[in-house]
Amino acid sequence: MEIIRKMQEQNPTIFTKLGSYDGRKNLYSPIKYSFGDRHEFQVNDGASRNPRRVRIQFAAVINPSSLARYIEGLMSHDESILTTLNACNVAIRMQPIQDHPFNARSFFTRAEVKDMGRSVELWRGFFQSVRPAIGKMVINVDISSAAFYKSGPLIKICMEYLGKSADADPAQFLSANRLDTRTRKDLAKFIRNLNVRTTRNGESRVRAIKDISDRGADTLMFPLDGGGQISVQAWFRRETGRQLRYPNLVCVQLSKTAWVPLELCEVVPGQFYRKTLTPEQTKHMVEFSTLKPDARLRNIRNGLQQLSYGNSAFLQDFGINVDANPMTIKGRILPTPTLMYGRNSSIVPRDGQWNMRDKMLYKPEKITGCGILIYDGRFRGDNERHLKDSLYAACQAVGIPGMPPDPPVLRKNATGGQYWNHIKELGTMHKQAKGTMPNLIIVVLPDFGNEDIYVRIKNAGDIKIGVATQCLKSQKCMRGNLQYFANVCLKINAKLGGINVVPRRESVGFIRDIADPTIIIGADVMHPGPGQSARPSYAAVVGSVDSEISKYIAVSRAQGCRVEMIEELAEMVAHILRKYMQYRKDVEKQTANAAPRRILFYRDGISEGQFAQCKEIEVSAIFKACDRLNIPRPKLTFIVVGKRHHVRFFPPPGGSSDRSGNAPAGLVVDREITSPVEFDFYLQSHGGLLGTSRSAHYNVLVDQNNFVPDELQRLSFSLCHVYARATRSVSIVPPVYYADTVCARAKHHYDPDGAYGNISDSASQVTTTAAANEVDVMRRAYQPIHANTGQHMYFQ
Repeated sequence: MEIIRKMQEQNPTIFTKLGSYDGRKNLYSPIKYSFGDRHEFQVNDGASRNPRRVRIQFAAVINPSSLARYIEGLMSHDESILTTLNACNVAIRMQPIQDHPFNARSFFTRAEVKDMGRSVELWRGFFQSVRPAIGKMVINVDISSAAFYKSGPLIKICMEYLGKSADADPAQFLSANRLDTRTRKDLAKFIRNLNVRTTRNGESRVRAIKDISDRGADTLMFPLDGGGQISVQAWFRRETGRQLRYPNLVCVQLSKTAWVPLELCEVVPGQFYRKTLTPEQTKHMVEFSTLKPDARLRNIRNGLQQLSYGNSAFLQDFGINVDANPMTIKGRILPTPTLMYGRNSSIVPRDGQWNMRDKMLYKPEKITGCGILIYDGRFRGDNERHLKDSLYAACQAVGIPGMPPDPPVLRKNATGGQYWNHIKELGTMHKQAKGTMPNLIIVVLPDFGNEDIYVRIKNAGDIKIGVATQCLKSQKCMRGNLQYFANVCLKINAKLGGINVVPRRESVGFIRDIADPTIIIGADVMHPGPGQSARPSYAAVVGSVDSEISKYIAVSRAQGCRVEMIEELAEMVAHILRKYMQYRKDVEKQTANAAPRRILFYRDGISEGQFAQCKEIEVSAIFKACDRLNIPRPKLTFIVVGKRHHVRFFPPPGGSSDRSGNAPAGLVVDREITSPVEFDFYLQSHGGLLGTSRSAHYNVLVDQNNFVPDELQRLSFSLCHVYARATRSVSIVPPVYYADTVCARAKHHYDPDGAYGNISDSASQVTTTAAANEVDVMRRAYQPIHANTGQHMYFQ
């Protein structure tokens, strides 16, 4: 970016109007430059000894008339429109990124910073994106946050990463003989590719760290050009004339032959921290990013001054004018659906929430046997009694039959690996005492260090044995009141095959028509962490099986790393359809009309640039699934649900808002800022809790059911009220929520004692071929869900 800026500054007679550079390979210019179709420039960047060579070659003329026709609704989206939008987006960001670190659509400043610990800090930033709307172009502006390395002396950065005081003696912790192998590798991973500045003889250089030495500067030797060897310490003393303060500290490698003492390196400011955050750092990120609506809007207004639309030479040269005032638009509040509970009781939520007091579950499932497995030695006998009494009372309150008042208890140490044997042992105890095997295992976990136990229990229950397991933290059990245990019962009932709540038929239109059946399917793909190329992505498909559209089953697969399209979608949808038809025949006794007539398919995680590919690959895969089962192709409505956007809605002063200051649940916006051509809308289906609520963006790619917009909006809003384990409406439709949850549980599908039992999401340095082979091995090692568990909502 800096080289292109200097190129234009050093050639003012050529670049009479400034071009906007996208940071990769494209320079968008408002005019055709005088050098013709290609030219090579020599650029002095001030950092290199020799001039940089920059070759420019003419690529294409962008005609904005296609974009003008698109926003008037006269043509569909195509490549020329996308190219014009890219040019506009690059132009609007050019001014602020001259002086600030940036990523794809945001730039960041140190005006507001939060310390995250371990030499990482959070910076506040500003997101901006040009978007086509109905009859106009708009800029979506929002605040954003990003993690950065702290700047300053490298020694200080390393000490803080190791959790040591700034006043501590570095020689006690960073000396070669004090830094054990594991700690040195962790530190090397943390600072690898970090840019540091070194200064020698008045010349400053910035280079990236490649590695850390295993010896101190006083013993790390390298060869001299004239023969012989010299230590790093002696070489720097000879070159600079001064003694190192910490000669026994390890060194960093800055090139193939350059090793530099830590004390001579300064970390350059403004470097993104792209590695996986620790749980504590993630907590800081959430707190920093959470702002109430009025505070968020105030921050955005303040950020407009730094965006400098009116002062941008780049926008002026492109002839782009921006009205920096926030838009005032109209929305609608959808009617709240009526929810049905057991014994024909009903309730109408308020502000996206309701209370289950005096309500029975819609279809409670019987507990045929229950055992309790305790892994916390501090969980005393009185705590055990409280747990039993509370579970029994809560099940009675919500109508779940069969919970025994005194289930058998097995206590085990939270060590070892054979947790599935513990479940088997408890099952045998139950059979000896009650004559049957249990269908529910309650597991009490320690409050800390329980992640490994949890994964092992879920692998044992969901994968190996096929029994429902409900894990509870020890402190929650000790202190839990009836409301807490009633919420636990929501999970238990769903896992056993029951139904907690359903929408009244009038709230969902034809969807609950048994004679004209509809299946609702949700799908998602989860990718590995940043820099991780040797791990697969995970796909999940979740589908309703009942006419009440509240009972779902799931299927998941491991697939190629960062492959967004679901590779085995036809097979996965066929599995869902088979289970759907089996349920309708066996349970609902609809033998003559088992196949669905309609499919509502909600897909998460697809960006706008992938819509065409999704229609081509995944829509056809859905129909292939129907063809495999020899059933008529149902009418399909395929909807992409997006949450990763920056559109925010703020109630006007004195306008309608909930107690959190957010727009009320049920807000729908389907004009002014939506697509000029496509069928899309924003739906804020949940009540505000913390911060500013984010609506879901629904894009309808296929609609063979010919939904009236209001009908589809009301249906989606109603579905958001029947998320099985909550008495609040959720922000996205439950089938997508469930699919996301199933993806997140991928680690449960590997043998905990096998090669992939403890999957790390940190970056790995492997070749492309090795990474592909590793992904293939992990796909084969992925264990399917147990047939018993797979019949129900085990993922609750």
